[in-house]
Amino acid sequence: MISDAVGFEKKFRLKEDTKFEQYKIMLPKLRENDLMIKISAISISTLDTQIRQTIKGAKKPYILGFGGVGIITRLGSSNSRLNVGDRVLYVNRVGKYGSYSNFQIVDVRSVVKLPDSFPTDEAAAFSYSFFLAFEVLFNQLKLIPHPGKNQGNLLILNTSDGLGATIIQLAKWAGLKVAATINKNNSEIWIKNMGADVVFSQSTHLSRELTNAEMMPVDYVINLDTEKEKSFDHLAEFKETAKVLLLHFVKKKTKNFDPDYLHFYCEEFLETSFATEEGIAYSHKAMELLVYLWSKNQLTSILTAQLNGFSDKNFYGAHKLIENNPNFRHLVLIN
Repeated sequence: MISDAVGFEKKFRLKEDTKFEQYKIMLPKLRENDLMIKISAISISTLDTQIRQTIKGAKKPYILGFGGVGIITRLGSSNSRLNVGDRVLYVNRVGKYGSYSNFQIVDVRSVVKLPDSFPTDEAAAFSYSFFLAFEVLFNQLKLIPHPGKNQGNLLILNTSDGLGATIIQLAKWAGLKVAATINKNNSEIWIKNMGADVVFSQSTHLSRELTNAEMMPVDYVINLDTEKEKSFDHLAEFKETAKVLLLHFVKKKTKNFDPDYLHFYCEEFLETSFATEEGIAYSHKAMELLVYLWSKNQLTSILTAQLNGFSDKNFYGAHKLIENNPNFRHLVLIN
């Protein structure tokens, strides 16, 4: 089957002449465990903009997108729990068949049916941000994925996008107290609405502020901005008591990091997660928890903006909005 999609031939920055273009792509043949989804809405975040500027390889055109929400239009032969017409939530690997497309082939074992109460745009906003947050907290930092089963203080540095907002909510659900830092251009109100116990300026003397807020010692630190050298200034003072995780959207030239820090690469994780049956089952587990928490009213929407229409201009506009406005680092495109 042919699908209309939006992509590009080579990596580019927004200030260059190269832009997104419209393509017709041939979707792969439906295998036993596959289904075809007509995409209704997808999430776009800083991860998308970083990959657009760094991606390389033989796959052309590059069709970005890590999943979202859609309607099942066709089923493979091995399926007993889903039907054509079901509205589903899914996460996928990026590449030639990413979700910047009208249709997508997805492994049936990685999708979950959405309840009627979960709006399409809100579900799409969470999609891969929830999957990444789940991995960071419960696999990388070894927290227990059950409500209230953990204790301690979590410090999140550079908390500005949907991923940071999702980490806050999952950490609170798991039992942690959460402190978040923002720069002067970010919305403190929005971060507090996500559930952070305290919010500080990125330039603040953090040890003193954390002590005053009764959040010392810090047990876990997650740095969400590894692009800026100054974002590491606060890390050394916490390494004696805390597990420190540096989150990288993409893999770039290695900086001189402290060997005691944990490193998590979003693009690499999403690429390898769907290479094995275990990884596919793991993504399904995370998506089931997402739906469950929404059904119990334990999640707050992370949607910051919405655009309508899968066009090259709208994808370009979405990337531009994310790169230029720190309060719109996470948005949804409706198809």
